[in-house]
Formats: sequence, C-alpha cells, structure tokens
Amino acid sequence: MLKMTTDNYIQIPNVAFGFGTEYKLNNDELKVFAYLQFMKNVGTMNIRTHVTIIVEDLGWTTSNASRDNVKAGKALEGLRDKGYITLSFNGDVKKNALAIEINDEMKKATAEGKVNWKQNPFKFKGFTPIKSSEYNLAGEDDYHLTVMAYHNWRNNAQFEYAICDKEWCEVLELGMTRTREIINDCIFLTKVSGKRYQDETGKWKQETNQYVKSMSVKTNLKEIETKNKNLSFLEREREKVTDENVLLNEGIFKQIFDKQTKFYWDGYKAWKETICDHVKQAGQKKIDAMLKSSKEGAKYVVEKLEKEYQERLKSKERAHRMMEIHMNEFEGHEEWTSPYKQKEIKEESFFDDM
Repeated sequence: MLKMTTDNYIQIPNVAFGFGTEYKLNNDELKVFAYLQFMKNVGTMNIRTHVTIIVEDLGWTTSNASRDNVKAGKALEGLRDKGYITLSFNGDVKKNALAIEINDEMKKATAEGKVNWKQNPFKFKGFTPIKSSEYNLAGEDDYHLTVMAYHNWRNNAQFEYAICDKEWCEVLELGMTRTREIINDCIFLTKVSGKRYQDETGKWKQETNQYVKSMSVKTNLKEIETKNKNLSFLEREREKVTDENVLLNEGIFKQIFDKQTKFYWDGYKAWKETICDHVKQAGQKKIDAMLKSSKEGAKYVVEKLEKEYQERLKSKERAHRMMEIHMNEFEGHEEWTSPYKQKEIKEESFFDDM
C-alpha cells in the first residue's frame, strides 16, 4: 500500500459509520474515500486518476487484474451513489480516466442508526480526522482503517459507554467471531477486558471491554527517523502511561497532562493515588506550576482539592475504625449454645422401611 510521506490528515464524515442508514460505507468504500482525500490536488477537492492506480496504491493487486479493477470500480460507484463524490468518466469506469470531486458537504450530514439490541438510536454527525501516521499504521490489513477511524470518533466524542462487540459487528458488517478476530489483530489497539461482576440476581456478568490506541508501532513515514516524529505532545505522553484509570479516561488524562485543562476532583484523586511514576511526575509538575502561578485562584484550587482529599481520607479511616470496633465486639461475645440437644438420627434409619 502507498504510504503517506507528509504529515497530513483527512476527514471522515461520521455518517460513513451509520449502520442501517443510506450513508454507511463498506470497508472498500471507506478505504477508497480515505485514499482519494490524500490524493486530491492541494487546495481543491479534485482528483484525476484511474482504477489501476487506485488498485496498486491500495495494495489490492492480485493475479486477476480484471477482478481487482471491478473491486475498485464498485467502491467508486458506491461512493458516488451515496453522495461522497462526483464521478466523471467516458465509457467504462474500470477502463478509462476518472475525474473525481469530493463532496465536502457530507461532513454536515446527520443520520440515525437503529438496532434491535439498543433502545435509543445511534446518532451520527460531524467528522473524524485521520492522520497520515494513523492511515499508514492501519496499512493494507482488511478492516483496520475502519477500526482506526471508528475508534478515533468514539474515543474523542463525549460518549458515556464503551464500544461493545455488537456495535463493532454493525460497523464492520461482519459476524461476531470474525469481528473479534479483526479487533484482536489490530496492533494499534490494546484491549482492556471489562471487570466481572454479579447482578442483583447473583448472575455473573462482564463489563464492556475497552480499547486503548497506541501509536508506538513504526509507521514508516519516509523511513521515520524517530517513531514519535508526527505525534502530538499528548500522544507521546499517553504512550508512557501505565495507569489504566488514566489511560481509559480522557478527562482525567487531560487534567494531568494538558496545561489548558483545569484540575478537578477526579483528576486530582487519580494523580494522588496512581502508582505510575510518569503520571505522578506530570501531575506534580502541573501542581507546582499552579502553586507558583500569578493567576488568581490557581493556588486556591490546589489547596481546596488537597483539603478535600485529606478530609475524605480521614472519613475513610474513621469508617474503617468503626468497622474494626464492631467486628471486635462481635468476636468478643461467647457463642451462645442452646441446652436443647437435637436427637441424633442415624443414616440407616432412612432405609429401614425400604
């Protein structure tokens, strides 16, 4: 597959993930759409190309050239029919030069996808950026670009729930077994298994798995000299974090590592109690800067959070002491024994009359 050699990015309209809607792109269509955006002329939405070029650049070449061209042609026509591009050519899309224009208006489209296993519909709107380094990392592997793009959107948007297996199946348009295989094969995702718990009926269940993206794998941007060349500061910091509580919570992560994000109770508590040295050092650096800051209120925020933290610790300690006292009192009582002696029943008496 053709690697992108410039630090650039594209934008995927989120309706492209809209399972059950007219805008949903299949895996091939999404790959071609992403590729076309990288290939467009600077400052325009126009591309002039040929299906054979697309096939070669996407790594779709097999021993059957005709079938390869059909695959690319079908993806292009799908993008056209769903409104993502305008496609002009003379004669056969698989044989002649193509003039393509990307429809930027699709980023404004909205859609709702309904499934029988969720009461409320999924809402798709806006767009998700994909960096060239992420595009390269997804590579030629089937479905990996779709996984990368969807994870980016769901990870950055304000969702209250993780991506469940059923949702992945809808996005990839595959069965459960194949979907799990693909997710597990994505080297840029690390699965954090959901915790097991008992519901009110005593039945054991498991929380939804979560996925942490890592950009630590080399992406070969011009045979990259340093693996973090095209990563932002926060992404580089994220790779050094080992505390799952910080990794899986974008809000807490930014409170500790992002200078522009304010500290709140959950972030302060996570920093105080982390065993990750990198998180501990980053949080301390930010706290020190706040204490020295000339901005009104910065020092007050730190003092207030620390006071609240210490008060909660004391409250917790008091609760533990009370629990120990009650346990000691309980153990101090002598066991009460009834004077009544139950009649001994011999096992064979159950069978005498049989």
